[in-house]
Amino acid sequence: MKIVLIRHSKSLVNPDISITSWGLSAEGMILAKKLNSLPQIKTIQVVYSSLQPKALETAVLATKNLDIPIKTDDGLTESTSFTNKFVSLKELEENTRKYYAEKTCSINGGETFKEAQERFAKALEDIVKKEQGKENIGIVSHGNILAGFVSQMTSEDPLEIVQKIRQPDVAVFDWETKQFVRGFGEV
Repeated sequence: MKIVLIRHSKSLVNPDISITSWGLSAEGMILAKKLNSLPQIKTIQVVYSSLQPKALETAVLATKNLDIPIKTDDGLTESTSFTNKFVSLKELEENTRKYYAEKTCSINGGETFKEAQERFAKALEDIVKKEQGKENIGIVSHGNILAGFVSQMTSEDPLEIVQKIRQPDVAVFDWETKQFVRGFGEV
């Protein structure tokens, strides 16, 4: 079984509403639609998305007209350390470095790196169990939570991973071998 990991497309940043309510920007919608032509997307038999609008919108646009069912799982959401409070770009960069350097650190009262990794891993395991018999499952999620999963599977530095993941981006993970067939940031 292959897990097609999809990082959501570009968000419309609006500090006046909750980060978890952000949708895609106009550019983000265009980029998400382009995912539809990728061979990795066309092979997906079911896609699971975080409940956050930017992820759901990416899932819908990436799979439009491909007859791929879309389901949701709250376990795929972004680490709450990055969604509990809107901060400046400078503060976000500082928080991100601290979060990855001190894996037991909670930012803005959110999850630690380890807690977020465990939540995402459990959600992914549950999805794989539900979808036994499928060859390709899509997962639409967020940059920090995906970087945590990649680092867990590869021992790469999660800060380097989160910095190279684009919006949107696609990686392919072989569930049986626990190896990446395609990594984030690859063209």
